Amino acid sequence: MKVQVHWVLAGLVAATSLAGCLGSTPTTRLYMLEPMTERSATESSQQPATLLVREVRLPHYLDRPQIVTRDENHRLQIAEFDHWGGDLREDMTRILVANLGRDLGSDRVFATPLHAAMKPAYRLDLEILRFERESGGRVRLTARWWLTRGADAGLLLTREASFSGTSAADSYPALVASMSTVYGELASAIADSVRKAGGP
Repeated sequence: MKVQVHWVLAGLVAATSLAGCLGSTPTTRLYMLEPMTERSATESSQQPATLLVREVRLPHYLDRPQIVTRDENHRLQIAEFDHWGGDLREDMTRILVANLGRDLGSDRVFATPLHAAMKPAYRLDLEILRFERESGGRVRLTARWWLTRGADAGLLLTREASFSGTSAADSYPALVASMSTVYGELASAIADSVRKAGGP
């Protein structure tokens, strides 16, 4: 009787181990966009007025944990095991603040909420229209932004621009690196518009 129990227990252990092996899933890989590492050559030594990044808006198809790409038939591909390491919209806001600070040579670029005692001279709203890798490995970013006065919310300018870069077609690390570069180019364009609107 003891021998029979032993063999039954051994069989249950083996079955459990096999089920664990069969039920295992691939590891999810996490990625983060990175800010620029070098300042723009056109930065000013003058201390700029305070700039507040109020909002970064994303289209619904991008506002998800999975990395999204687009194939040659304009169909969206949702990566099953390649995800953003945090909330994409919040991370893009944080990185935009860092990129603008570097590009403007300023430590006075902030995101909401801003301390009540600080009165920004400019407010920025950014809308991302598309931001993904297309077929063939090209990364495309199209965005629209609005710059308003901090005092009375008067519109100073609105711009729309597209940026592109390349990455290995099937490499997510290269894709994210290219997206970081292209997003940095957008920040440089926004910084240039701040200067033209009356900043440094």
